[in-house]
Amino acid sequence: MSRHGRMLSAVVLAAAVTLSACASQVGGTPSADESGGSPDADPSVTSTNAGEPSAPAERGTEAAEPAAPGECVDGSDTSAVDCAQPHTVEITKEGTFGSGLPSESPDKATIFAEVFPECRQAAADYLGSAQYDATTLGAWMLWADKDDWQAGDRWYRCGVAQLSPGGEAQSRTGSARDVLAGERRFEFQLCSSVRPSQELPQQVPCDDPHRAEAIGAVPVGNAGEKFPSDEQFNAEAAPSCRQLLSEYLGSARDDVAASWRWPDQTNWSHGFTNITCYAETEAPVNGSLRGIGSSPLPR
Repeated sequence: MSRHGRMLSAVVLAAAVTLSACASQVGGTPSADESGGSPDADPSVTSTNAGEPSAPAERGTEAAEPAAPGECVDGSDTSAVDCAQPHTVEITKEGTFGSGLPSESPDKATIFAEVFPECRQAAADYLGSAQYDATTLGAWMLWADKDDWQAGDRWYRCGVAQLSPGGEAQSRTGSARDVLAGERRFEFQLCSSVRPSQELPQQVPCDDPHRAEAIGAVPVGNAGEKFPSDEQFNAEAAPSCRQLLSEYLGSARDDVAASWRWPDQTNWSHGFTNITCYAETEAPVNGSLRGIGSSPLPR
């Protein structure tokens, strides 16, 4: 295996790493619905292959430099490919781990705590919006494998990827730079087949029947700050998500609720410091709720 030939990757899909939830009608007094949900045992590994990369393609004995910012990679090969061609990750930032990490390759939790907040910010800057937790795009990370690490190589790359329902990086073509700027973010909107106030969102195409549409992300703090209490999360979420819902619908109505979910403490330390807001319905709808006003729900 050539150096840089193996990709250790991990991805956190924001909708799948949340701990608790609430919902309230946009036009009335907030009604708590705190059934919550249990995070995955290891919420930093929500995809089936995160940290378990497939075998790389053999590329000879010469070491290839990992792709640079603005370049793309495909699958488990970290060398650059043309972003106009099929690829899985687009690189947003490059860096080198500091000397404070151990000589042996650290575990994913250590890696994430060290630099993933930077990758989160790099994703927001690159995509053109800090609202990407409400979309099917997510931050991604690649770093030196155990052999490279043992040899003293400490490179890492931050990236962005189009995420599948299972959290894997999907193949896509074209650059993701600024794709979420302005109204374009609704082209990548996250929809859920289940009610986020009741259970972890399950990503489905927004053209399919669904019970929730992600409408925005509300920043709560920074990764280095104290993890907020449930009461603090709710105090931030209730007015913000209800306001986002009113703007999203174009009218207050009693058959669509504002719901929200927030990260657990581990993911907070990894840079997931947003509350994700949803427009939620009790029964599935078959079309977008955006701008629906007082019209009937699309059944």
